[in-house]
Amino acid sequence: MASISVKDLVKQLKNQEYSPVYYFYGKDIMTIEKYTMGLAKKLLPDGDDTYNLHTFNGKELDLGELAEVAESLPMFAEYVCILINDLNAESLSADDLKYLMGIVDGLSDGTVMIFYNTGIDVCDGKKFPTAKNKKLIDAVSKKGTVVDFAYKTQGELVKEITAKAQKNGCDISRGNAEYIIALCLSSTMMINNELDKLTAYVGNGEITREAIDALVPRQLDSSVFDLSRAVVQFNTRRALELLDELFVQRAEPLSALGAISMAFVDLYRAKLAISRGVSQSQVIEDFGYKANRRFAVENAFRDVSRVSVEHLRRCVRILSQTDVALKSTRTDGKLLIEKAIVEMSTRR
Repeated sequence: MASISVKDLVKQLKNQEYSPVYYFYGKDIMTIEKYTMGLAKKLLPDGDDTYNLHTFNGKELDLGELAEVAESLPMFAEYVCILINDLNAESLSADDLKYLMGIVDGLSDGTVMIFYNTGIDVCDGKKFPTAKNKKLIDAVSKKGTVVDFAYKTQGELVKEITAKAQKNGCDISRGNAEYIIALCLSSTMMINNELDKLTAYVGNGEITREAIDALVPRQLDSSVFDLSRAVVQFNTRRALELLDELFVQRAEPLSALGAISMAFVDLYRAKLAISRGVSQSQVIEDFGYKANRRFAVENAFRDVSRVSVEHLRRCVRILSQTDVALKSTRTDGKLLIEKAIVEMSTRR
């Protein structure tokens, strides 16, 4: 056994082909939670979980207790199911990690252990899992199944949104589906929650842009994209209106400035890429954009055509100076950012 896709996992579970151990990780935590609980329910239906379901907090894991449970036999059921949430192997000593890997390797028939991560990043912000987490993942892959629940592509999400809307008696255009994805930053959990609200509100009929704007709250990043677009279009009034909206949403000055700075770095990269004939996909790969931020590159390529490299450099410089001022003076943070927005959105 080894690492498999979510699609292959679905097939296995449908065919009741269970592994003795699973390791679920990735950015799409809602889907991780869904499949973990769904798998536990399949293993222990109809109240079989009373004596046979054991849950552990990975941050306070007692390896001795885990070893004891792993050796127990099912009581009036077919399986013992062990759930371990948010275990970061980097927190374990080398000896403890070796001991845990031994527990995994020695799992007996009738015991299913599920490691699932919904509150930690086993990759520590990098592309691949950290050294100790990789050791544990490799141990699981030899004995059972590993699944990386990455964010779905925009095309996959559009299909799911369309299908769910139709199932609830509603229609939605591709453009509006993509708009929801952008507002929800490609998060499956957020998309599902907002789509439930929209279909309940619309009832039967078309999910319009007006309905989306009325019901779906704007996330910090999605609001910042509109703000940065107004700046590069030299629309100072609109940029300041959008900045006010950010603060109405109770964005902290440092967080707001960080998001704005990131958006302008995206624009600067896009402008240079276009001037050198580099594609969006290459920029995404070169700079390691995660799936939930790929739309940032697409937006940047779209919005940057009428602004010069020199002006973008000036904007990045202004933002850098504002960051220093924000961290080193007592001047009101909102005023500092407003001043920066006015400077950036003024032609020279």
